[in-house]
Amino acid sequence: MNTAAQWFTGPNRRRSWIAVLVVAVVVGVAAVVWADRSPRQSQQATPVVGGKFRIEPTLGSAPTPRWTVRAADLSTDPGAVLLSAPHSLNVYYGNGTPMDAGTTIVAATAVPDSAGGGVGQPVSAVRLHGIDPDTGKPHWTIDVGAIASCAEQVFQGLLSCWDTHRVLIIDSATGTVLTDHITDFEVEKVDARDGVVTVAGRTADWQTAVFTRGTVSDIAASWRKTFPTVVPGEPVIPVISAPDYFRYGRYGNIRVYDLRTGEPLFTGPVGYVFDGGMIASQVIDRSGTAGKVALLGRDGHRITEVANASFMLEWYPVATTSPLPILTGESAYERTTGRVLWTNPEIGIDDTAGRKDAIEGVVRDTVIIRSLDGTTLSGLDLTDGHRIWQRPSPFEHATKFTSYDGITDATHLILTDGVTVQAIDGVDGTPVWSMLLPPSGDPRVHSQVRAMGGRMVTVTAHEFTGYAAA
Repeated sequence: MNTAAQWFTGPNRRRSWIAVLVVAVVVGVAAVVWADRSPRQSQQATPVVGGKFRIEPTLGSAPTPRWTVRAADLSTDPGAVLLSAPHSLNVYYGNGTPMDAGTTIVAATAVPDSAGGGVGQPVSAVRLHGIDPDTGKPHWTIDVGAIASCAEQVFQGLLSCWDTHRVLIIDSATGTVLTDHITDFEVEKVDARDGVVTVAGRTADWQTAVFTRGTVSDIAASWRKTFPTVVPGEPVIPVISAPDYFRYGRYGNIRVYDLRTGEPLFTGPVGYVFDGGMIASQVIDRSGTAGKVALLGRDGHRITEVANASFMLEWYPVATTSPLPILTGESAYERTTGRVLWTNPEIGIDDTAGRKDAIEGVVRDTVIIRSLDGTTLSGLDLTDGHRIWQRPSPFEHATKFTSYDGITDATHLILTDGVTVQAIDGVDGTPVWSMLLPPSGDPRVHSQVRAMGGRMVTVTAHEFTGYAAA
């Protein structure tokens, strides 16, 4: 699926875990089970207060394509291609994708260096385009030169990008460059939100971590701090978990600091940070398992052990009417206190490779999960964890190894296996509509469904298409 908490082992590690760990859902035929709860009307009337991979219009039937964008629609340069935003903006791997920037879709184009040859061609001159999600038309275009990556999330319209010695912050609504700062250290990550800019990087020998905190105009206005590697000779890995923490270290020796003040908080075997600031410690006792996990307070004190721990990836669509609890192991935990709210082992799956997350999405007050064999989807009540419905998978040919992308419109969970799209009613699990995806055009990648600019967008290897309600 399509962010947000990060592994402490490095800023790009999450993508690797997702590729290995997201085990797919739903196939086959099973009996339908229904259990009563509050009336449907009262659920739909409650406003949504939280969301991730969420679109604004409700899609009660299969949507219709309204526009399609290719590299040639954005750039007149011969040989221009779409790059894979927000990462891999300095190399072209033969396919591209845009990124969500709140009210705007941002795409990156470039002409690959022909000297690279084949897949993995270097790129040195990038052009960014801000695209209207309703029309597919670019409303700004800027040349930004060489950049390596941008932040996955855009806050208050601040698009944060960087290159080895460069910090670039752009107003995603207008394309205005707000800062273009050259650093004396190698930049690994930039976070900009609420008027505050935080930068993580390291020295050229990779032996010293560098963190700065400041403003758009002065990235070190508040403070600049440096820390030597924990193990001499090993590269230091600096990581930001905004808005609460930054850290560096390895395995059981992760140093955690307050992101606002720069002051140390604790050292320990930290594995994950949840949205809201709760920290999970993790001690992996054997390869392929989540190991022993506990929830920690911001000072490192142990709040509770996580029973039957699973790999912790909050990487699924969410649209809830109340703050989403932490769903991991066998239980739901209150996000700020760690208090156990309910327990249901069905939220995880015990497989040969270890226990994994079974959650495909959360739509209002329904947690939608898959079965181990992929034959069913079930809905659990978010308030107490009891099962309220169970239905056969709408994906006719899926296996438990199939991977899924997903979005939600706060009424339906919209999933794709790369070939078809299936919309499922969150209240009772009823399949509502389905549609075929356009073919990828590259056998190495699947077609995707993404939430961008508040709209449903399908992405293939070389183009992306915006959809609207029929």
